[in-house]
Amino acid sequence: MKNIILLGSGNVATHLGIALKNSNYTIVQVYSKSIENAKVLAKKLDTHFTNDLTKLKSADLIIVSINDDAILSVLSQIKNTSIVHTSGSIGLNVFKQQFSNYGVFYPVQTFKKEVDVNISEIPFCIEGNSLEFEKKLIEIAKELTNNVVKMNSHQRKQLHIAAVFACNFSNHMYSIADDLLAKKDIDFKILLPLINQTIANLESNKPKKVQTGPAKRKDTAIIQEHIATIKEKEIKELYQKISANIMKHQAIEGKDK
Repeated sequence: MKNIILLGSGNVATHLGIALKNSNYTIVQVYSKSIENAKVLAKKLDTHFTNDLTKLKSADLIIVSINDDAILSVLSQIKNTSIVHTSGSIGLNVFKQQFSNYGVFYPVQTFKKEVDVNISEIPFCIEGNSLEFEKKLIEIAKELTNNVVKMNSHQRKQLHIAAVFACNFSNHMYSIADDLLAKKDIDFKILLPLINQTIANLESNKPKKVQTGPAKRKDTAIIQEHIATIKEKEIKELYQKISANIMKHQAIEGKDK
């Protein structure tokens, strides 16, 4: 399966397309609802582009990298071919009986078009509707990364929920921290060594083992002082709820011992 069509021109499609091209796969065509976006990615990949699903070229494999809520609509307009999607939350059954060979090719990473990533370190979760097709998808993934994992739809959905907590929610916490610091003219970058060390600690430890801070210590005086200092009601409530949840989880950890 060397000839591939990309449905999508966003962050995932961009990084995946470049990685596949660099691994000697041929990107036959790029589709996007926006012809301009399709054109931009097609230029990077030196290939054809379209915004018309009835004008898709012939290929060995179609990779669908579009918004989850648009997948069903797009699939209904595609003729039977080998096809995968890159979603973490959409199951294998989205393809139903419409396709003979179908699967999931899910990279566990946050992507931005303008930010380089080392794709060889990214876990790719693979699922196919047959052992034969799944084997072919694994072979493609191994051309891109050293970290290939077979994972069914139920496992992948749980992984995606965990990824939202670990990535999206944690980044929102960084955003809140940035807002709090900005009010006192403090640069957010002062926290980067702390953030980097927290992440480094996870290389060889479970998250619960490296939890620190006033909630971990059950330092209620400091917690109440912080809550009283925070002006925004939503942030105040968030601080309170997260602190309570940390104390609950640490108590459970203590009982497990």
